[in-house]
Amino acid sequence: MKTHRLSVSLFLALALAGAPRLRAQCHVFTHEHVDLLSVRWNAGGAALSLMASDDHHGALYASNQCVVVCPESMRFTLPAGTPLGNEGEPLWILPQNPYAGAPHLGVSAEGVPPGTFNDPLSIELKRLEGPGHLLVWQASGTGDIAIRMDTRDGIGATDTLTPFVGGHEHYNWGFTTSGVYRAYFQASARRLDQSTNIVSPETPFTFHVLPLKPFEHWTATNWPCECDLAIIAPGADPDTDSGVNAVEYVLGTDPRVATLSAWPTGGLVTADGLTYGALTYTRDKAATDVSYDVVAASSLTWADWQTLTTVHERVDLGSTERVTVRDSVPIGSGFQRFYRLCVRLN
Repeated sequence: MKTHRLSVSLFLALALAGAPRLRAQCHVFTHEHVDLLSVRWNAGGAALSLMASDDHHGALYASNQCVVVCPESMRFTLPAGTPLGNEGEPLWILPQNPYAGAPHLGVSAEGVPPGTFNDPLSIELKRLEGPGHLLVWQASGTGDIAIRMDTRDGIGATDTLTPFVGGHEHYNWGFTTSGVYRAYFQASARRLDQSTNIVSPETPFTFHVLPLKPFEHWTATNWPCECDLAIIAPGADPDTDSGVNAVEYVLGTDPRVATLSAWPTGGLVTADGLTYGALTYTRDKAATDVSYDVVAASSLTWADWQTLTTVHERVDLGSTERVTVRDSVPIGSGFQRFYRLCVRLN
């Protein structure tokens, strides 16, 4: 009796990291006024922090409890002669003055008691994750522009806002392209009778600059406020089921719940009177910004893997489809083949 050996595995050339954790509730700012960078002082713990203060509703949000949405309607084309970019380039802007349909973001030290710190305080941009650059500036009534933060030339000590104790200011926030951004800020201040600064933790705030790419939309849907790359990165596996996020995205599985039965499967198919090994997987049709290949080899040596191109069957399942890709080598005596589904985010 002949025996045939098939092996199936998932593969993704990205770092794996992370353990599952509970998610905080997420508040989405789409049009309201909020002091996104509100300096808070805990006198009992002698600690500074940055939170989002929604004064209209009397609510404070930690950075992992809120996200700011910049709508596609706030995409502007830059004129000539502006320090914000070249003529004709796009810039998504959350304006310093109220604008219908867009959040109105402030920076505040109103929650700091007077006589606690030397003026002014400092809020420094420490790093930025995202597809483009961030600019923060103020414009005067005469059209003068004072840029306070600009990541186009890197991030350094000059990317700092300096609110006064009890003060409250508004800025324009600009993004050079759409996508998900996470800006990490750190507040610092010096007590009146001290010679060293008290600093807050580096605190990330999330911006969804629309439109989002399909994988960004998928990530924002599953973890709208999450900043931890060990949870949301393409190569992370937060539900520890050995399927990283990029693979779960392609297959249409839930990345927050361990999956046991949705992975690709190996089998045998018949074509033109011959029997071939094959790999079957389910693909989410909405995952349009990825490429994926089924590869096969007779050993696990990396150089032996070859891409398979023959689709044996494609079954429409509505929002997903089931695809079977067959081998190019028919089975024979002593047949041994290994199959992998390789996923790449574009």
